[in-house]
Amino acid sequence: MAETTRRIVGPAVVALLGILLAGCTASPTEQEQTMTPEESKHGLEELMASTREIMALPEDGWDPEFPLAADPCTLSNGSAGIDYIDVRTWVGTPDPDPEQLIDTVRVHWESEGLVVTISDQTKGADTLIRVTGRGGTVKNMRIVIIPGQVTLDGESICVVGEL
Repeated sequence: MAETTRRIVGPAVVALLGILLAGCTASPTEQEQTMTPEESKHGLEELMASTREIMALPEDGWDPEFPLAADPCTLSNGSAGIDYIDVRTWVGTPDPDPEQLIDTVRVHWESEGLVVTISDQTKGADTLIRVTGRGGTVKNMRIVIIPGQVTLDGESICVVGEL
């Protein structure tokens, strides 16, 4: 009788373990699987460049551009992938009109498929304005505006790949 119980329980336990392990090894999203690291990088580069262009801030106020390097990230299924991060800061005069800059960027990002949120925070005499966009060809983009400075940063979509 003990042997019969083992035969019945054995396959049931194996099937249960198989189901549990399948949940742990779920595939990344289709976009994470089908987009190459180069396409992910290119999507970020293109949106950073077009955003800087529509912002129309004087070119000599931007900090030097650095080559993008792959960065580790976590795919939707919890496994390791790669993405790219870019940060650029503009310091110059005159200060851009924050409302015009925000509206211009919002319209541009929405046309690129990003969902945009705007928030502000006052610290003393300074107001920090943050514009965030998520989706489209990037994971997220952000602009932070304070008097005398605008920071633009973005993160590409995390995709299957290795450093």
